[in-house]
Amino acid sequence: MTPGLLTESMPDRATIPGGGSFAPWPTLLVVDGDVGMLAIVVCYFEKRGFHVAAAGSVAEAKDFCHRRRNWTLAISDYHLPDGTGWELCCWIQEQPGWEAMPFLLTSGSINCSALCPTADFLAKPFRLESLEQRVRTLLHRKSA
Repeated sequence: MTPGLLTESMPDRATIPGGGSFAPWPTLLVVDGDVGMLAIVVCYFEKRGFHVAAAGSVAEAKDFCHRRRNWTLAISDYHLPDGTGWELCCWIQEQPGWEAMPFLLTSGSINCSALCPTADFLAKPFRLESLEQRVRTLLHRKSA
């Protein structure tokens, strides 16, 4: 496992000495079969105050989902070693209480947006700033 990647479930609220707490921290589930890409995205968003869990497959992402019930947003590559990001998106939307969780699908394939026309989609390669802007747009849309 790459250092700095969230491997255990984090608390839903940040606690402070004396028993107080802050608002929930944004938590991202990032799924990509490319370990280098995972490390870059995790580092980028952690530096911006997000908690990030990194999964390399559909099965690993589902395991994270079973361990933590409150995800702010999921980002997944379309092509994964054991399935597709679209299959993961559909599975997440079938889970009680997660129907409205924002999900961003990424892919280097030009056909992906046509295969998943209802998905929020970002084509690879992308600039990290563009990814952050899409994430913030999806989060703003969720809170509106």
